[in-house]
Amino acid sequence: MKKPVKIGLWLLGFAVLGLLALWLEHERAKARLAAFKAQLIAKGEKLAIADHVPKLPPALSNAAPDFIAAANRLTDLKFEFQPSRMHLVAPGKARVTWQQAELPTDKDVDIWPIVTAHVEDNRPLLAEMVVALERPEMVFNLDYTKGFNLLLPHLAKLKQSAVVLANATLVDLRADQRANAFTNLLAGVRLTRLQEEPLLISQLVRITCGHIAMQATWEALQYRGWSDSQLAALQTEWQGWDVKRGWLASANMERAYGSDIFAQCRGNPAMLSMLDWSGRAPGASGKSFFAELWDDPEEAARRALHFAVMLGWTLWFSHDDERWALNHHQVWLDGARQALKADAFAPANHRTLAASKPFETPPMTMLVSRMTLPALSRTHQKFASFESVRRLTCTAIALHQHRLKHGQFPASLGALVPEFLAEVPRDFMDGQPLRYKLQPDGQFRLWSVGEDFKDDGGDATADAHQKAGSVPVFWTKGRDWVWPQPATEAEVAAYHAELAAKRAPPVPKTPP
Repeated sequence: MKKPVKIGLWLLGFAVLGLLALWLEHERAKARLAAFKAQLIAKGEKLAIADHVPKLPPALSNAAPDFIAAANRLTDLKFEFQPSRMHLVAPGKARVTWQQAELPTDKDVDIWPIVTAHVEDNRPLLAEMVVALERPEMVFNLDYTKGFNLLLPHLAKLKQSAVVLANATLVDLRADQRANAFTNLLAGVRLTRLQEEPLLISQLVRITCGHIAMQATWEALQYRGWSDSQLAALQTEWQGWDVKRGWLASANMERAYGSDIFAQCRGNPAMLSMLDWSGRAPGASGKSFFAELWDDPEEAARRALHFAVMLGWTLWFSHDDERWALNHHQVWLDGARQALKADAFAPANHRTLAASKPFETPPMTMLVSRMTLPALSRTHQKFASFESVRRLTCTAIALHQHRLKHGQFPASLGALVPEFLAEVPRDFMDGQPLRYKLQPDGQFRLWSVGEDFKDDGGDATADAHQKAGSVPVFWTKGRDWVWPQPATEAEVAAYHAELAAKRAPPVPKTPP
């Protein structure tokens, strides 16, 4: 046999062995993924989308169809005319919006006429939504099998509804229409309580709506005309807000959607290309590869590399990529469960952050993980933060119940038990009792340690990310999360003067 032929056969043999090795590695990765999934399932984990789809309740129990039918007909109010609720004007001090005879902004002297007209225009729709929300469940009929392609136009309407209900509460309080104000306030809280859709984006919108309802609740607590039964009903509504179900359900569905993306990318190379691992998708010009090679060699090289990476992912890396993503999700799911079981976020969060270190930066071969994994640390922080805010809100309501019945705020939170609360409320951020001090003027200081898990003694000034000692942009951006007290007339007047200065036309410069 001639020497060139022998060399060719040897090269062919090495090529066959190389391909066989790659195929074996592919099968081993596939087996590792299957074994890991089996291990998760044996522990009770549910990995399929169908496992987490909520069942549609009977029509007479479901608020969703009638509510969204009314919400879809709401008219818009421009952002510049939206009244700010619970707006901080000094550290730990907020303007009571509904008490203002005029409501200035940095562009208008008084937006009350516009806000009031908008509420009145939508009053019949608000009444329809209130009736719908008297039903015990709210489940939208969504096709969850569409995964990340599922369209969710109702989320924008839910947020708009929460805003209009909060605005209506302010307008009614300003007009001393106690019954209407209470009806709209309760509906706003109930809206967020019922919305337990098992999608991460849905839960984030729900938390946003929850903050809107919390702001309206703070405004309402500055009204002295409530009855004991009304405050008790408001307390019950807030206590029924279960963060656990939405938190875990959305985390589970997010993981199931992730696995679905992997399956789609393996079966459809165009899907993987659409995710676009490197910015602008190669081949976007529409030219053939050879035409691109002639006109733009650099783009052609990029296109060839893109194709090689996608081919390599499909043939060899996809299963390890999916196992990497499942591990990442599992770390954060376990962390959420630990936090909820311990009723404290800080210890579980420290352990979770340490356990998630290996998954912070996916290797280059983990294409889909790099493109699709959410920032789980921030999303879990949002759930934990709102749970602390919810507990502060429930405690503030109980404090006002105590004042209504006993004529003053209590000396300690223990005095609220068992008449107004079942137990001394705990700060979900660190698991310790919420901090509370009765002030010399008869008001109170109530706070959570906040995201840094450090008790700064109820310091409401801006945290380290803002100018030291300044007014936080929002009360949960303070060094501690201090439940605001009503600002004094002087503090409100100073803030309104700042707005007037911004409205004033600039003084023309005198020519030299």
